[in-house]
Amino acid sequence: VRTNWSQVHVEHIESGGLSEVPQIGDLLSVKAYLNLGVLNPTDVRVELAYGRVDESDELTDTRIAELEPVETLGNGRYLYGGNASIEHSGPFGYTVRVMPWHEALASKAELGLVVNAG
Repeated sequence: VRTNWSQVHVEHIESGGLSEVPQIGDLLSVKAYLNLGVLNPTDVRVELAYGRVDESDELTDTRIAELEPVETLGNGRYLYGGNASIEHSGPFGYTVRVMPWHEALASKAELGLVVNAG
């Protein structure tokens, strides 16, 4: 995984389900188009990080929802999808991140590798 990690990137994110001013209880639906290079969906964990944003557009009070593989697009490309419920009022933001995954890892951060949507 470490050898091929430089091939991993988030190509595109689509979202829906929210009004211009998100309300508590609204459901955010996210699709993330990823290129995993030679890695497989079983080698990674894809997360939606979401929550309030501060005045500098940084996420605060962050929640995590796992995105699942939905479709194989070919040439190392995959579509992931998932939902998250809005739990707070106020300015809202989200991002997608990819980390290595294997059952033998003590934590998802053990290898120190992460790709954030850009």
